[in-house]
This record gives sequence, C-alpha cells and structure tokens, in this order.
Amino acid sequence: MRLRHNQRIGGIPMKRLLALLAVLALVAAACGDDEEAPAPAADGEDTTAATTDDAAPAADEMMLDELNVAYFLEWPTANQVAQARKTYDDALGMTVNWIPFASGGDMAQAMEAGDIDISYSQGLTPFANFVTGGSDLLLVGVAVSYADADNCVANPDYGVTADNAAETLAGQSIYTPLGNVTHFKLLKMLEHLGVDTSTVELIQSEGGPAAVAALDSGAVAMACAFGGAVNQMIANGGNLVMTGSEQEAIGIRVFDIISTTGTFAAEHPDIVTGFLQVTEDANVAYNDDRGPFIDVIAEAAGMEREPTIALLDAFSFPEKDTQLSEAWLGGTVQQVMKDQMDFFVAQGEIDSALGSYDDFVDTSFLEGVEGRAGGAAAPADEMMLDELNVAYFLEWPTANQVAQARKTYDDALGMTVNWIPFASGGDMAQAMEAGDIDISYSQGLTPFANFVTGGSDLLLVGVAVSYADADNCVANPDYGVTADNAAETLAGQSIYTPLGNVTHFKLLKMLEHLGVDTSTVELIQSEGGPAAVAALDSGAVAMACAFGGAVNQMIANGGNLVMTGSEQEAIGIRVFDIISTTGTFAAEHPDI
Repeated sequence: MRLRHNQRIGGIPMKRLLALLAVLALVAAACGDDEEAPAPAADGEDTTAATTDDAAPAADEMMLDELNVAYFLEWPTANQVAQARKTYDDALGMTVNWIPFASGGDMAQAMEAGDIDISYSQGLTPFANFVTGGSDLLLVGVAVSYADADNCVANPDYGVTADNAAETLAGQSIYTPLGNVTHFKLLKMLEHLGVDTSTVELIQSEGGPAAVAALDSGAVAMACAFGGAVNQMIANGGNLVMTGSEQEAIGIRVFDIISTTGTFAAEHPDIVTGFLQVTEDANVAYNDDRGPFIDVIAEAAGMEREPTIALLDAFSFPEKDTQLSEAWLGGTVQQVMKDQMDFFVAQGEIDSALGSYDDFVDTSFLEGVEGRAGGAAAPADEMMLDELNVAYFLEWPTANQVAQARKTYDDALGMTVNWIPFASGGDMAQAMEAGDIDISYSQGLTPFANFVTGGSDLLLVGVAVSYADADNCVANPDYGVTADNAAETLAGQSIYTPLGNVTHFKLLKMLEHLGVDTSTVELIQSEGGPAAVAALDSGAVAMACAFGGAVNQMIANGGNLVMTGSEQEAIGIRVFDIISTTGTFAAEHPDI
C-alpha cells in the first residue's frame, strides 16, 4: 500500500501505528479522530500532577478549581446537554472548560502535558497507540457507540461496489485519515473485499470538509471520514461500499471512550467519578426521551438541527450497567484490543503486542456511579432476561425462519426466543412501546416512521427484506381496471386496503400516478390478508390491497395487477421491511 506520507504517519513508524490501529476492530473508536494519531511525546512532563509519594490528594483536590475537558465539535453527544447547562460545573463545584480538539492523538498529547484532565469521546485507536508506547493513560468509561457514522464513500464515476472492489480499486487513490479508527476500518474492509493494498495509494485526509471536496473532485476513487462528512458525500451522489452493519458483521465495532491519566485519576478520584455521574445522568435522560434535548445538543456541537439528528440516529450512549457488563468493560474490550494487536503481529505489521490491556481499563470510578433506578445493575438485569419476545408476520416467508425453526436464535442468545405473530407493523410498534415485544422482525417502514414521528422511542437497527411484487393491489376483473383507464374505472369505487402502512402508501402513490381523483374513492380499512381475498371475491370492492400470500391468492382467483412491482419501483416506490426495537432496549441490551 502506498502512503502519501512515505514511511511514517504523523511521526509514528508505520509498524507501530498499524499495531495501534488494530485495537480498533471490535472496539474501535475515533469519533473525531479525523487526523493521524501522533506518537506519544517522549518524556512528556505533567506540570500539574504531584510527583512524589508525599503528595496529598485531598489538599490538591481542594486547590483544583477548574477542570479541562477535551471533546470534538460537530460530534453531537447526549452529555452536551449537561455541558451547555453547566451541570458538570454545578456537580463538581468548579469551572469546567470544554476545549475542542481535532484528533484523539492530540487529546492524548494534551493529557500527557497536563493541559487536559479528561478526554470525552477519544478514539480507542489513538488511546491504544499511546498506552502501547508507555503513556500514563487510563480508560474509565465508554462515551458513544456508532457504526454508520464512520465510513468510506466511493465516487460514483469509479463504479466501486463490494462485489468488484478488488478490480475497481486497484491502482486508485483513497483519501483517508491515518492512524485512527477510520483508517483501521478501511484496512479491514479492503482485506475483506480482497483488494491488493499494495496497489492502492492512501492520501492523508485534512478533515471532513477536505474529504468531501476530494471525493467531489473525482481525483480519488473513495474518501473516508466520520460524522457529517459521510452524510454529505452520500448526499452528493457517493455510495457506501459496505454499510456499518456489514462491517460490524466482520468484527468491526466502533465506539469512543472517556479517558484520563493514571496520575489524575489517582489524585482526583472523586472528580473522575463525579464527571462520570453527570454523564450517566445525561445518557439516561437522553435514552428515555431525546426529543427535548436535540436543539441544545445541536447548538453545543456547533451544528444545525437536521444534521444533528442524522448523526444521533447512528449513535447510542450506553449507560453504566451496560458498560460494566462482560460485553464492554467487563472483559470484551480488553480482549478485543489484544486480539486485534495479535492480528497485526500475524500480518507482520508489528513485532509484538502487549501481553494484556487490562491495566489500562479501570472501572472503579464507573462502579461508584449511581445508575438507572438507583443503581440497578444491568449485568444482573441481563442475567435475569431469560427470554426474548420477537414480533413477526405469518404467511411471510423469510430466510431467517430457518434459524427460527431450528432454535438457532435461542442457542446463540442463551435464552428462550418467543416468536409472536402480529397483523400489522403498527401493532408491533404499540407492543414495543408497551414493553411486550423486544424486537420486531420485518416491521413495515411506514408504521415505524409514523410512530417515531409521533415521538415513540423506536430504533431501526437493520433491514429485514426487500420486495416489490409481494405487496400490491389487485383489481376485481368485473370492474375492468387497468393502468390506462384507472382514472375512470376507479372513480366512485371502493378499495379495501390496510391504512397507515407501506401498502397504503403504495396505493396512494399509484393512484396519484394514474391520475385517479382520490376524493372520489372510498378506502375501506383491511382486517388482514384473508379478509382482503374475501372482499375482492365478493365483488363489493373494485380493488383490494395486501401483502404476501393474499396477493397471490387474489391473482389466482382471477384478479389482475393494475401496476406490477417493477412498474411501481420505476416511479420511485421501494418496498422493504426493517428490524426494529426500542432505544431503551437497545441501550440496555446491546449484545442481545
């Protein structure tokens, strides 16, 4: 792989950098690490910390009248409500200065120099880089988890896809940060796609706006960034080669951390715990209902409302008990660091990895935080969760039903998974709101959107199935309805259809396209697929709309499609179902 920066990246020998890059795979994080992670400064002195065994933390703590915290602009997080409202200042009894940084490496250097006391949302890769180099840094919490907010976008002129990347990227240039999680994700993605990295030139990014400009210029085949820059490149016509979910499936998890120095933590444990307490309270409030906080967060992040929402949709803010679980700081994070470093040793990129990263994670401060409901422990709560309730549709065959039938879900999750059939996506949403359903599989996008528009705490976490012809409207042959005459033959008639879901949406779009005056049409709410078949057969309605087997049955009974699924797609109607849950369930049970 040719690097525009020759042998070193930001002053770090290539082998050492990639070593630290490895830390990133499952745990990676680089929030704002859009620049390289510099090597730890040699013999950096901390001019504020006590240097002798005789130093008295209590006395020193009384003298500490302000706290310097590093963070990233244009990176909206739940705790920025407390930042903006000076909740940290009030809780800690001192002035808290929030100082923006460009990269996690810069944060680490500033902590080493004693200029920064705590870094919020530092990338894991630069953190690991510095501790591998002997720096006195300490990971004390998880700030934010994200996947789609950090990615690489291809220029459409190059035609790069996951299927052809090995050919289309050969000999091309990629614009990317070096030494952070974005860089690591790129390397892992290229490896997974079979790209010969020796034929690819990596050009070091100068930040998100520069990445957008580079991709727009056509000079690079792909540009990698985080946050709003990714959304902008996609809006400008670029395409993702792999989604965040697809990257997670090959072992790349992305999150940022809360860090400090070992010296500061030892001398000011109450301040570290107090900082984490305010952060926990902010996360809990956000996870319960983020609506009232969006504008405050946007202003604190230096962003407009809509881009802020777009990023927050890709973020999750784990609460205390989730962070302390085995899936996070209880062992997984440390082991993933080790596994990834060993991976780079095997690749010949570094000579050796540390034997363990356990010493660089200290959960004692987080353990002192009062969590949700007076400190109810999520690890215990997760152990108590011995069954999972999943909503699905009958007569709607999907690939995952093999795993459903073979109880693969039960075995993988270590609990009973109850599959509960529902009649509509709206009913699924109501059941999730009530806590009766944990996850909905193949929920319609339209009812999901309706409920979140109304303030519901639902979260889209995946796509279940894409389809077109399996959801449609069928005309009774006695009415002679076709695409050419629908404006006349449907006037004054009745149509049997679900309301408030994608089938309803498709119907309205189709009627509009065909020039039907909808004020002359009566819509009768469907009671389900069998009822739709019966209504059409009765001759009481000119057309009936449904999905799945009911559509096929109505056609078999002599009905005709007014527009095929392909014809509907041609006018901009795409049909797919999603996998959804609630924000609360996702935050409390991320591993499930």
